[in-house]
Amino acid sequence: MYGITVTENLKKLDELRLKDSVQFSYALQAVKAELDTHYLTATEQQYLDLLIAYDLTTRGDFNTALDILESIDFKDNSLITLRVIGLKVNIHILSYHYLEAFLNVEQLLTALPTLTNDLDYYQVIGQVILLFNNIERYDLTQQLVERGLSLSKNESLSCRLMALGLQGTYNTAGFDTYITKFNEANTLCEQTAESVFQLLIIRNHLFYLLEQQQYHTVLQLYHQHLPQVQDTRYPILSAGFNAAAAEALLHSDQLQQAVTLAAEAERILPTDRNDPAVLVTYRVLYLLAKQQGDFQQLLQYADKLRQTEVAIAEEKASQQLAYQMASSEARLQARHIALLDKDNELLSLERNLYQQQAQNRNLMLYLLISLTLMLAVLAYRGIKGSRRFRRMAEYDQLTGISNRYHFNQQATLAISYCQKNQKPLAAILFDLDYFKSINDKFGHAAGDWALKQVVKTCRHFMRNSDIFGRIGGEEFAIVLPDCVLSKAEMLAEICREALETIDTEQYDHQITITASFGISDVSQSGYDLTELLADADKALYKAKRNGRNQVYSS
Repeated sequence: MYGITVTENLKKLDELRLKDSVQFSYALQAVKAELDTHYLTATEQQYLDLLIAYDLTTRGDFNTALDILESIDFKDNSLITLRVIGLKVNIHILSYHYLEAFLNVEQLLTALPTLTNDLDYYQVIGQVILLFNNIERYDLTQQLVERGLSLSKNESLSCRLMALGLQGTYNTAGFDTYITKFNEANTLCEQTAESVFQLLIIRNHLFYLLEQQQYHTVLQLYHQHLPQVQDTRYPILSAGFNAAAAEALLHSDQLQQAVTLAAEAERILPTDRNDPAVLVTYRVLYLLAKQQGDFQQLLQYADKLRQTEVAIAEEKASQQLAYQMASSEARLQARHIALLDKDNELLSLERNLYQQQAQNRNLMLYLLISLTLMLAVLAYRGIKGSRRFRRMAEYDQLTGISNRYHFNQQATLAISYCQKNQKPLAAILFDLDYFKSINDKFGHAAGDWALKQVVKTCRHFMRNSDIFGRIGGEEFAIVLPDCVLSKAEMLAEICREALETIDTEQYDHQITITASFGISDVSQSGYDLTELLADADKALYKAKRNGRNQVYSS
């Protein structure tokens, strides 16, 4: 096993790794036992070390894997360099070190033009696509998937890339478009015998069907593919299929079968609480306990459901913050390199760069502290209304948040709860500054776009329990249960800063979006929605009168 024979064996191992991680681990140990590492070339040793690091990562030994990756001397092999960086990204994600993951991603994206081989592209960029899916940057996901498909000459790799793009299609296109893409990916994966990938996309498809209330279809697919799932013995597949089927059975009034499948799903749930199987399982067990009147289990699963919601929110916020910090760091590094090429302006431009770097780092630190405080008090958000006519009656059709009627209804319930339990509560009222001028100068399409961006930006910083509504043309209100005045002021200030930094590039840099905020709480206004909003409106008026783009309290 020397020369080309060693390289061929390592390539076969690499291909096996993509199909069966368990068999890959066994085969790797066998190859290591046969090889005499003293006779390996530098490239062969690098390749072997990389495969060993993959195996350690799969088995959860992240520290040893990172030590091996750091020891690889890959100066003469650019592909090994990129694969090492890609595996580091995977390890940092699994270790919840998102800033390090995104910093490494920037290096991979810079090297995209050099990846012209389909297999190399998938091995390096596949993990990047998953990461962008997690932070809901579906625009970047779709670009990377489409580039990979344009390079792909291998139908198995095309199956995997199409599967990676389905989450973005579901969340950005209509359901009919998603179904077409799903059927294409499912058919291709079946034709290429990519059974695990096929079952993974069907598993995710079941959760999407639950959101569409297609319970009968969920159960059909569950029974159709259950034998294949059982044959794989992959907990992530078994837990997902059982959890989805349990919810479908619950909504079909087949309670006993739902209990059995939900209990089995809970027994083998993945440790990653971001996996949809975890949330669905605890939701089903909670609803079953509620129907059966088992108050002890009801409290137990209500707590687990809430903890899962909070964990998902914290994870999402951590990923978003790490992405912003890494992007900022990459931009600063690019500017620094440009400055080094301008010898005559070096000193003055470096000073400006370091000042901006300090400002950005201070801003990121402030956001991190603020988000940490907010995430500590995240509460369980009520389940959305599932019927379309009810949503149309209760939610603003442009922005997707509560309309005035629904906001008043939900806010009144929240106030009543806080009054009964003697909990604090605060209200924020904010109004976009000079919004009429946006409509007048750029048209109502630009105004509608601005309103959507305002809602999207503010929702990043809110808890599930917060009540957010559009109560006028450009006027919005937020009711914050279990929140004191100081924390409401902090949330308003974060939203205010975020609004004025919205990227309006598509409108020629001419649109400025700012807002004025007024805040009140029950210690001043009492547990009365009318008084809370009236006092917040007075504070909002002060902010407008004193120059706008400010936060005032009653």
